[in-house]
Amino acid sequence: MPMKPLTILTDSNRAAEPSSGSLILVNDLYPAMPDTRTIYLGRKPVDQEWRSAFDRLVPISTTKRPLGPGFDAYVDELTQEVGALIEQVRPDAIHAQNVGFALSLAFSRTAGTIPMMSIAHGPEVMAAERNTTEHAAMLEVAAASSAIVTPTSVLANHIDRLTGHRFTDRITVIPWGIRLADAQARDQPLTGIGPLSLGPV
Repeated sequence: MPMKPLTILTDSNRAAEPSSGSLILVNDLYPAMPDTRTIYLGRKPVDQEWRSAFDRLVPISTTKRPLGPGFDAYVDELTQEVGALIEQVRPDAIHAQNVGFALSLAFSRTAGTIPMMSIAHGPEVMAAERNTTEHAAMLEVAAASSAIVTPTSVLANHIDRLTGHRFTDRITVIPWGIRLADAQARDQPLTGIGPLSLGPV
């Protein structure tokens, strides 16, 4: 008897298209996970022709209002919207795409018994270092997370310090990229004239 696929609810408070590295990452990540069904909560895509790898896109209707006097009301509205979606789809797991920021806060406040994993991309950590509201958001999201995944040990150390070492056992480093030891080198040098150009991906 085939097993029912796991339903994962994930997010980004950006347009649901490849507009940033984190969106490209999640669009590549979830199709590689067998036996899962992914519901993606994000802003409406600007490019209506773009086809994501998610099983379902759910547009966020709450108007985005980052830090400022209306931030708490904004998080409250997001929390109501996210809570209604969780009640409707009943995900098996939540992958919050930040260890902080408003949308992850909304997940933290509505996840209940659903396991939530936070993925640290870096901007939320930098924000928590310079702003007390963002720092409080990081603490709340970290407390609600079963696991916190970071791509580097430096980022893991920042999160651990900012959360007062209360969640050290939840932080895991999973590098994004290729280990140099696994890289294949050409046996022969490139032919041609001119300098060698290298670019990050």
